[in-house]
Amino acid sequence: MDSQKNSSKKLDVYQIVTDQIISLFEKEIIPWQQPWTAGVPMNLLSKRQYRGINLWLLISLNYEQNFFLTWDQLKSIGGSVKKDEKGHVVLYWKPSQNKSEEESSEKKSTSILRYYKVFNVSQCRDIPSNYLPKLELNITEHNTMLECEPIIHGMPDCPKIQHKQQKAYYDIETDIINMPKKKSFKSEESYYSTLYHELVHSTGAEKRLGRKTLTDMVPFGSESYAMEELIAEMGSAYLCHDSGILPNEIKDKVSYLSNWLEVFKNDKRFIVTASGHAQKAVDFVLNRKENESKDEVNQSLDESMVS
Repeated sequence: MDSQKNSSKKLDVYQIVTDQIISLFEKEIIPWQQPWTAGVPMNLLSKRQYRGINLWLLISLNYEQNFFLTWDQLKSIGGSVKKDEKGHVVLYWKPSQNKSEEESSEKKSTSILRYYKVFNVSQCRDIPSNYLPKLELNITEHNTMLECEPIIHGMPDCPKIQHKQQKAYYDIETDIINMPKKKSFKSEESYYSTLYHELVHSTGAEKRLGRKTLTDMVPFGSESYAMEELIAEMGSAYLCHDSGILPNEIKDKVSYLSNWLEVFKNDKRFIVTASGHAQKAVDFVLNRKENESKDEVNQSLDESMVS
């Protein structure tokens, strides 16, 4: 397994992940619209949830239980991998110190994208029973308003939400979200899914996260515009699942998939960067502080953002 770590330095990690997403799209599978019936993917031993692009990559595998562990972790508890099973890529940002060109005595902190592999518990054998969680089917009825409203009201510096026009949008100049009235939607879930989309857009305002794909007022049809829309799509999907509702189904799915595929094929960094921004936006909406999982989200997103 040591060779695995060495290979991550030689291989193009962005391309590996982008190829995985392209493969899913070609099968008309959108990872962030997959159900979370198996729970949020997490590490079996640390119970730490995977974030950013890792969340979507692992969800798309459709295992019965979303518990994963590394080869070293598996060995440490006396387990092993079943014959012919292959590990799944998980990304992380490894800090590195580069000396400044101007002042050799100064060190500039940068991050390098690396990966390691994890195995789902179903791919393993001889895992002691005390480590394995019981599979529970927790089917409960959700009260949509009780689940969704706290997320909206709990967002720090939440923009004003009004219902004056029959279209949904976020106005960066007035910091206002306009929504059609609830009765205009086919369901409450559809209303909140759309509202989440606009909330994620609003996190890009300069006084919040200062996301250039929003603040630079990029034109429709540009890569930056496409990235901002993808950030809002992934962020909204996460918030929907977090509050127990289903994301809106994408209208004209084939057209969206075709457009995204074209962008992914032209820019191997696109999906990784967008998912990192979406995670930061979700953390802002949910008022989450930086935690121990921050190494899964690029700490220098603005440097790799599409201009």
